[in-house]
Formats: sequence, C-alpha cells, structure tokens
Amino acid sequence: MNKKLIALAVAAGLASPMAANAAPTLYGHLQAEIANVDNEGYGENNGSNGVGRTEVADGESGLKMKDNKRGRLGVKGSEDLGGGLSALYNFEWQVNTTTGGLTDGQRVGMVGLKGDFGTFEAGRIKAAYKYSGGVKYDPFVTTYMEARRSGGMSGGAFGHNSFWNNSIAYKNNFGNMSLWINYGVDEGDAGPDAAGDDATSAGNSGDISAALKYNSGNIEAYVAMATDDKTSSGDPATYTGESYDAVKVGGQWKAGPHAISGQYEMTDSGGANGEADIMFLGYQMKMGKNAFVAQLGQTDHDVDDNDVDYMAVGMIHHFSKKTRAFVGYRNSDQDNGDEISAVSTGLRVTF
Repeated sequence: MNKKLIALAVAAGLASPMAANAAPTLYGHLQAEIANVDNEGYGENNGSNGVGRTEVADGESGLKMKDNKRGRLGVKGSEDLGGGLSALYNFEWQVNTTTGGLTDGQRVGMVGLKGDFGTFEAGRIKAAYKYSGGVKYDPFVTTYMEARRSGGMSGGAFGHNSFWNNSIAYKNNFGNMSLWINYGVDEGDAGPDAAGDDATSAGNSGDISAALKYNSGNIEAYVAMATDDKTSSGDPATYTGESYDAVKVGGQWKAGPHAISGQYEMTDSGGANGEADIMFLGYQMKMGKNAFVAQLGQTDHDVDDNDVDYMAVGMIHHFSKKTRAFVGYRNSDQDNGDEISAVSTGLRVTF
C-alpha cells in the first residue's frame, strides 16, 4: 500500500508542472488545387500593377496544379509563468503540398508575453493590416480565386501578403474594441532589394501597421493603416525618397446563414505607380455543410489602363472541421484589354 501511495504521489508531482507547461502543439495545412487557366495577356507574374497571381506566365493557358501558398507546418505553445503571465511561442514553415517541398518560403517566428496588460510579440510576425478584415474575409484566400493581387485587395507585405521581419507587436482588448500595432525595429544597412523597393521586406525601422476594431455580436467594423518608412533605412545610392502608405476601412455583418463583408483601401506607392483605390465586397451563405461564395472587387489606379475588375464565385464543402473541398471561377479584367480567368477545384486538409 505504501509503495502505491508513493507511486501516486510521484505521478501527481510530475503531472502538475506538465499541466502548467503544456506540450507544444504541432499543426499544419496541406492543399492541392487544379485549375484550368486562360491567360489572355494579363501577365500574372508581373507585379508592377500589384494584382498578379504567381506562377502563371503572361499568355499561358491550360491546366495548373498548385499548393498556392496554403501549405504550412508549425509548432506553437505557451508556458504559465504565474501571476497571470504567460510566455508564448510560434514557429511556422511554408511547405508545398504538390511538390513535397519543405522550404517553400518564410512564415512566422515569434516569442511573446501575455498578461493583463495585453500581448507583446517579437520576431517575424503577422501584421495588423493584413489580418483586420483582409484575408480573414476571403474564404478563397490561397487559391486561384483569391481577391488579393487579383484586383480585389492589395498585395505585398504592407498589404495582404507575407509577414513582418524584425518587428514587435502589441495587442489588447478594451470591451468591444481591440487594438493591434506592429512596429519595425531593425536599423540594419541591408537597404532595399535589387529593385530598389523594400516593400517585400517589412520590418525596417519606422515601418508601422495598426488597426482599431469594433466587434459586437453579428457586427464588426475596423480601420487600419500601414506605412513603409524608407527614410530611416536603406542604401542612399538606391534610395528614391518614395514610401508606401495605405489606409483601409471595412466591416462584416452576419445574420443566420448569411455574411456580407466589405472593405475600401486607399494606397499610395509613390513614383510611377501612384495612388490606387481598391474595393472588395463579399457574400457567403451557409447551407448544411456547404458555403456558397460570391465576391467582387475593383482596383482604380492613377496609371492609365491599369484599372482591374475582379469577380469570383464558388462553393466550399466542409466534410469536417479539418477537411474541405472547393470549386469556383475567377476573372480579372484589366482596362487595357488583358484578362485572366480560372476554373478551379481543390482539397484542403488541416491538422
């Protein structure tokens, strides 16, 4: 009997710290998508108009099979430090399901602290602009039907793509309001990329992204901004004095099986690309395990013949909470006559 009591006491002593410091959570997304793409000169690899979908060359048509940047593998967890304070960590790799690639790009690498004061994060982190409305409102994100870079949402690390290097973030909730701020802290001398534009490497000193959101029941509304401050970093030999600024407002309304989302962006990239106004409107209706989706977008550029009209329709079938199939159609039509359309279907599994 004494031996049994001792064994139970030892087991309880071991279990107690394990409960406070839960084991890391391994998670991931895998996706295979097949699309019949008809590209009539649109130039999906051309990022100059900010609306391209990668890996579909100018004039290319036919079947494409892609992961479309959905694949990811990550580990995350927390440690209870006592007194209401927790340590957080998250590291996530970009993987490619259709090629079996384990090194398809960078995603998140973060450590942080959470308490009554809110949450602080540091490392390569998510941005307030991207995840306030934005990709959260697009059920077709990371597919050929997605709105970003297709005429319905801005791209780039200061828009709705990628993450911020060498940055810190603060998040907190105040009743129905929430605040999220990103700030780039790196003062390194790496400067702009080969094209003289550091818009793909957010996190330089002075870069800011922030969002203020209201959420109450079935109504959500927000305002967000992002600024690429090129005055505090970069090589003077290639620095042009141009920066990138974006402001957007948006919201979502839900009622029963219906959800209506919308956002309006005002961006200024300076130089030849100038200013752009970008509109997105989305509707979703749930019916059993199916969700029917319709989306519209429009990008109005200062640059002649660069305006784009976007539309996408489709259906998502949820086999379970972790497995879905989707099918849809997307079209992006540019003022100069260039156009691209895709009929797509795919399967996504999360774990």
